[in-house]
Amino acid sequence: MLNLDLERMLYFTIAFLIAAPVHEFAHAWVAHRLGDPTPERDGRLTLNPLVHIDWLGFILILLAGFGWARPVMTNPAMFRGNRRLGMLKVAIAGPISNLLIAGLFALIAKSGIIPYFDWGSGIVRAVIYINVLLFVFNLLPIYPLDGEKVLRSLVPMRYLGLFYKMETYGPFILLLLVFIPGVLWNIIGPPIELIMIWLR
Repeated sequence: MLNLDLERMLYFTIAFLIAAPVHEFAHAWVAHRLGDPTPERDGRLTLNPLVHIDWLGFILILLAGFGWARPVMTNPAMFRGNRRLGMLKVAIAGPISNLLIAGLFALIAKSGIIPYFDWGSGIVRAVIYINVLLFVFNLLPIYPLDGEKVLRSLVPMRYLGLFYKMETYGPFILLLLVFIPGVLWNIIGPPIELIMIWLR
């Protein structure tokens, strides 16, 4: 459902411009550390939001409460050591970075270190919420989300063919979840609410 509240949109803009670059930079940095030159070649080893923002995903996060950034391209063939373990590390780095940002903002908000930086602040709640949202949403095991890559790196090799086939249908499944009213929130809403309560 569209939400055109201007104050909310401002808070979500700031929150997304923090959350999305951190998420994509985390993917890029871990891949770079594993020996893959692709993220550096593509200019993704930066926290500059303009490099990472997908404008359609950005608009949707403001209007509909969900969205995405430009995915970081990696080449697992370039990873040093165990490539499947490397793929797991790169995939999980993005969501974990969002959870860490949410936790950091929650910790600062509760500590009282910064005046007006508390749970009563709309921008603080927005930053925490958007980061928790990206953490949970991206862990859904549906291609092309990070959760699918995590699962792919963990299952026995004999099942990988199934994942390659699902690359065709994953985006359509994801679109159905997003655009059928209430379906996506019924899946990701409960864990988001639990994490928000835990962070309080």
